[in-house]
Formats: sequence, C-alpha cells, structure tokens
Amino acid sequence: MSQTNARLAPPTKERNASPGLQALLLLDIWIRLVIWSVALSVTLLVLSRTEAARSLSWNSLMTWGGAWNFSVTATNFILLFNVAYVLTLVVLRLPFPRPQSGVYRMDRSIDRSILLAAFLAVLTKARFHAPFPAIFVSHLASIMPFRWMLGKTLGPSTKSSFFLDPNIIDPWGVDVGKNVTIGFGATVTCHLQERDYIIIDRVVIEDDVNIGAYAGISCGVHIKKGAVLEPYAAVKPRTIIGENELWGGRPAFKKGMVRPTGTSQRTTTEQEAQAEAKSQA
Repeated sequence: MSQTNARLAPPTKERNASPGLQALLLLDIWIRLVIWSVALSVTLLVLSRTEAARSLSWNSLMTWGGAWNFSVTATNFILLFNVAYVLTLVVLRLPFPRPQSGVYRMDRSIDRSILLAAFLAVLTKARFHAPFPAIFVSHLASIMPFRWMLGKTLGPSTKSSFFLDPNIIDPWGVDVGKNVTIGFGATVTCHLQERDYIIIDRVVIEDDVNIGAYAGISCGVHIKKGAVLEPYAAVKPRTIIGENELWGGRPAFKKGMVRPTGTSQRTTTEQEAQAEAKSQA
C-alpha cells in the first residue's frame, strides 16, 4: 500500500532560490545607488548656495586661510551628506508596512510579508553598511531626533544609545528599552529560516537588560527588565526571560537571579540572608 501511494504522489518541484537572490542583489545595488545619489544631490544643492563653497579655488589652497576654508567646507559637506542620507532612508521606508509575524512556508507562493522583509533587508544593509562619505550614520542613529526617526521607520525602536552599532539583522521588528547594553558581536534577529519555512516574530528587550558579547537572540524572544544574558549564550526562538533572571549556555537556560538594577549589593545580601534564615527556621 505504501509503495502504491508513493507512486501516485505527485513529484515535488524543487525551488531554485538563486534567481530570486540575484534579483534581490540587483535591487540592492539600485536602491543603494539611489540613496547615495539623492543624498549627494541634496548636499551639493545646499552647499552651492553658500558663499564659502562658491569662493573656493585651487589658487586659494596655497594660503592657510584658503586651505582652512576648503577643509571647513569639506567637513560641512560630509556632515550634510550624512543627514541627507539618513533622511533619504526614512523617506524610502515610509510607504511600506511592517511584515506580519507568522510562519511562512517556502514550498508555496511567496507571501507578501516575505517580500516586504526582503525589501527592508536592502534598506537595512544601506543603513548599517553606508558608503563613503556617510561615515557618521551609525552615530546619528543613536542621537535624537534621528534615533526617533529611524526607530519609527527602519528600527530598532529604541530608547537606548549605542557607541558601536549592535548587530541587529531585522531592526524593524526589534523593540529596545532604556539603559540596554548589547555586547560586541551579539546578534539579534526577528526571523528564523529553515528548509521549508520561515518564522517571523518580534523581539522585545525591556529596560536595563545586559546582553553579553557574541550572544545570539532569535525571533520571538522577550527579555524582561533587568535580565542578564551571558556571553556566547544562544536563546531559542520565542523564549521568555523573566525579570532579573540570569541566562547562559547553548541553548540558553536559566542559571539564577541577579540583583535588580539600582539595588546596592549590601541590600541584596541582607535580603538573601533574611530569606535563608527564614528557610532554615
């Protein structure tokens, strides 16, 4: 019976992902050139209105004053280009909705949310791998009001600032609270790709969370206030880490509790001694 059913079952057509990936790479090239060109055009248009830019000449570089004016103008050019680059990213992101959370099978027609996520991945690459002279985009992303603008569009929606850009694969689906520390090399992603399906789910990181270096946080994870994740820990999808909990390991598991943020070590020790005395009584 099983052999008969196997003969009657229609053959499954294998999906070739290569053409789709090549098309996405072409879109990536085109979008990034558009962003760079728009930012450059806006910068040149604004600077051309200034007296300092119009007075520049090669002969003026032979004097200290002329060389200084050229350097100041070049500095203003770079700063203005970075602002224009960020604003262009925000404008491109505005018309598109956020991908919906869910499980999407890859052996069927591609869902709209997968296409949206792919397009947002292109904008994310342009944001985190900005070309010269957009060398201060990562700085502006942690400075108001640009942090707010990017948080409302590209993401992550954050109340924290970072000296180094955290490795957030899908920033549009990540919420980060206040005073959050994300260690060097830690990775946060809102999607998980298996052979036959992709899971998309939001990641929430509440206030005062500390994420160790090279930790991995997968889709659907919720880390509550004051929790600590040890370095190199790997948190499985849709895991909930409670307040002030200590997690570590691969896969990550609860190892204990940490004192609440703002509580002195002395107070915590006294509370633990009182709890131990009560347990022994």
